[in-house]
Amino acid sequence: MQPNDEAAEEVLPTWDVTPPPVSPTPVQDAVPVAQPVPAGEANTNVPLAEPVPTETPEGASLSERPPDASIEESGTVSAIPPPQRERPAAELSVPSVFCPVCGAARRGEGPSCGDCGYYFAPADLGPGNLVPSAGGNGNGPTPDVPAFRLKDRFEVRERISERCGVTRYRGLDHGDGSGAPVPVVIVRQAVLPQAEAVSVEETLPAEPLPPAEDDDAFLPSFDEAPPTALPDTQALPALPAWPSLDWEQGLLTTLRHPGLPALLDRFTEGEFEYLVEEMPTGRTLWDAWDDPEAGSEQRFGYLVEIAEILHQLHQHAVILEGLRPEIIVITPEGHARLKDLGELLPLPLPADLPLRRLPYTAPEVVAGKADARADLYGFGAMLYALHVGRDLNEIDFDRSGAPKPFIPLFPDIHPAFGRLMTKTFRKEVEGRFPSDEAAKEDSTGFVELIRTLRTLGRTLDNVRLEIAAWTTTGMVRTGNEDAFALLHACESRQDDLSETALVLLCDGMGGYEAGEVAAAMAIQIMREYLVKQKPFAPLAGASSFPEDSFHQPAGQAKGESPIHAAPPIAVEDVKKMLRAALKEANKHIYLTSRLPGSQRRGMGCTAEVVYVDGRNIIVGHVGDSRTYHLHEGRLIQMTRDQTLVNRLVELGTLSPEEAATHPRRNELQQALGGQPDVEPGLYHGVLKAGDWVVVCSDGLTNHVSNADLEQMLHGEGYSAETVARRLVNLANLQGATDNVTVVVLRMT
Repeated sequence: MQPNDEAAEEVLPTWDVTPPPVSPTPVQDAVPVAQPVPAGEANTNVPLAEPVPTETPEGASLSERPPDASIEESGTVSAIPPPQRERPAAELSVPSVFCPVCGAARRGEGPSCGDCGYYFAPADLGPGNLVPSAGGNGNGPTPDVPAFRLKDRFEVRERISERCGVTRYRGLDHGDGSGAPVPVVIVRQAVLPQAEAVSVEETLPAEPLPPAEDDDAFLPSFDEAPPTALPDTQALPALPAWPSLDWEQGLLTTLRHPGLPALLDRFTEGEFEYLVEEMPTGRTLWDAWDDPEAGSEQRFGYLVEIAEILHQLHQHAVILEGLRPEIIVITPEGHARLKDLGELLPLPLPADLPLRRLPYTAPEVVAGKADARADLYGFGAMLYALHVGRDLNEIDFDRSGAPKPFIPLFPDIHPAFGRLMTKTFRKEVEGRFPSDEAAKEDSTGFVELIRTLRTLGRTLDNVRLEIAAWTTTGMVRTGNEDAFALLHACESRQDDLSETALVLLCDGMGGYEAGEVAAAMAIQIMREYLVKQKPFAPLAGASSFPEDSFHQPAGQAKGESPIHAAPPIAVEDVKKMLRAALKEANKHIYLTSRLPGSQRRGMGCTAEVVYVDGRNIIVGHVGDSRTYHLHEGRLIQMTRDQTLVNRLVELGTLSPEEAATHPRRNELQQALGGQPDVEPGLYHGVLKAGDWVVVCSDGLTNHVSNADLEQMLHGEGYSAETVARRLVNLANLQGATDNVTVVVLRMT
């Protein structure tokens, strides 16, 4: 027994001893016991409670009355609120814990997340991860209150979010009622008590200080009595506290950035202050990113604008808790805007900050110590979600706040894109942007990020070229009258890369010696003509980049990409150059074949001139050689055979089956050298990664159908070299009655 056990035992109740009787003490003015009222009889002695009449301002709408006032039929309003019953524990607002992986609220006291299965660590259940629950999990709009109007104009609808007493609602601005309501965000906060103002006149010194005669008068003298009063010191206004309407209004007023919502109104009604903000409308970033018509230049243009918004916020010590695709809207004009400001956090982060800890939240934000580089993590998380086409979940992380390395998951990704992801979406802050030299320019890393995004916008859609070419005499002919030339150039400066190729293919005719000469002459003339033209100059050794690309122009904005990128080609200009080259070759062959004593009268050739850069294929065509383009899984014959039989098929006189065996199927309507002038066919296509281009003479198409060619590209297209060899061998296997030449380009 402990020292105080005996005393403790004495105060315990003893149920087997009858307690002593207690003498009744009379109570003055005791409340009489209520007596039941017989059914059907009214007790006229009990007065009825009468409402306290309160004047309602004339012209005031119902929405302007106190929310707890009860409206009687007489029009008076009771100023006394009805008594509040004690709410059961199940209805009380209790803190909610949110899963750090998927963001779902913890259900009850379970040890793991009911949505993704994540087991909560003790730190997850700490106060830093608690968010007051208000009937929802905090992840989406909650029908918090019935819709009502403010100022007879702004309709308050469902709740979006709440943080530390600042609540955000979706709303509608009805204006003057003449037009359709406009979506807005309504931010509400309870009116803060105003501190009593102290008049400056009330604190004037009772005795003014004597003026100083010299500098020594400013030194303190402890031998003299201090003055009876000191002059009043007026304190500088403090920065508004976060979160508050003043803080948010000050931020929007200061920045006035086109990517942020516009401020529409600020007013007080009842016990609350309200801030009304524009809600930008348009497509979500999810939908805009998935638009099949959007290219990398457009998509990364959105990302540049988002990064610029964040960079502006950083200049005012503000970051986002998490950057998700759904909080970005793309306007009909094609600009990215932040949809709502509920994710904004101040720097330095406040203590005990309530967070939702979504997968898009940087781990250092959860830890309570973050800087602007936390938004690099959120930016990378958003880009990762866009890349995989879904929201992030636990399979994207090794552990909470530690994403799986990106490049091992996507080893064939564009290297520049892989670098972007690795320098943003990672746990280690030191491994993110900026790199060593860029840190001297901008410590947040966003200047380097913006520059990288612009470079990717220019280059990500550019395909790389894998090229192979083969030719064979065939199984019947003695000599090979086909000829081809392949010119390929590739150059890089910094992160910009320029790659072009020119394919020249001719199929000679008019006898062995004459056909060979015509094909070789056409190749030589067209090559010499084209490499003198500016778009083709890199194929002859000139640079693809501007001569002044080593110099940054004066006045270029900070973060803008240098002008070392190769200029885009003008498709119509290139078509004109190909046309001119074919006409030039035709003229020389025609004149040469008619020289006295040449014995080459009637010589000629077909011709395919194919120019390819990172995004385009442009074809000049004369004769019946062909250019094919496998685009997005579908084989397209770009060129049209300039033969008599093909013309009859186009007119409906012959069927394709009849044309395949027609005795005049090889009779050409046009060829280089056949007439004083030719009119080439000109074609253009857009290239994407995964496309194929096949340029061939009719020696291949006489034995390999379009269906067989498409099947080979789909099923056996491991490389351009493999396809080129197999096509030539297949033609030989089928008998190869003519020379066969194939050039294959694979786009990666």
